[in-house]
Amino acid sequence: MKRGITVIRYKQLLTLKVLDKDTKEPVGKIEEIICSDDYKRVEYLIIKNDNLIKNKAIIKYEDILFLNNNQVVYTKDVKQLEERLERNISSEKEGARLFNKDIKDENGEFVGFIRDIVIDKDDGKIDGFIITEGVFEDIIKGRNYLPLLDNVIIDEEAIKIKSNILS
Repeated sequence: MKRGITVIRYKQLLTLKVLDKDTKEPVGKIEEIICSDDYKRVEYLIIKNDNLIKNKAIIKYEDILFLNNNQVVYTKDVKQLEERLERNISSEKEGARLFNKDIKDENGEFVGFIRDIVIDKDDGKIDGFIITEGVFEDIIKGRNYLPLLDNVIIDEEAIKIKSNILS
């Protein structure tokens, strides 16, 4: 991971509440991220509140501000957010769709799969991935960090890397 950049893991992000900028009252909890078409940036967050029916809304990643490790503030008008509440929201670009996606080298050889996503808090850029080769490998070697470099390709099938990237 890069030094000097504040990052957060996807699994940690999903534990955070989103607060109203004025009242500091919770307006919802982050339920999911929606990535850009190339999966290299978080563009939106799906937040969910405690309502029974219309309880989900999409907000732009750029419309939040991290106060500390466990608080996120929505910087726009909460009234407009409440007007956009829906029952169900889903996207083909949800962050959860990256999990357990195979990582393959240029020869098509299996390298591992995604266990977590590391996100730059400031701009939503995906900094990299925590990867695993399997439970036994994790115990013996630990997990690896795969930086999201320009030559990493993410598509529907797999994440494709140069074979020397983990050396």
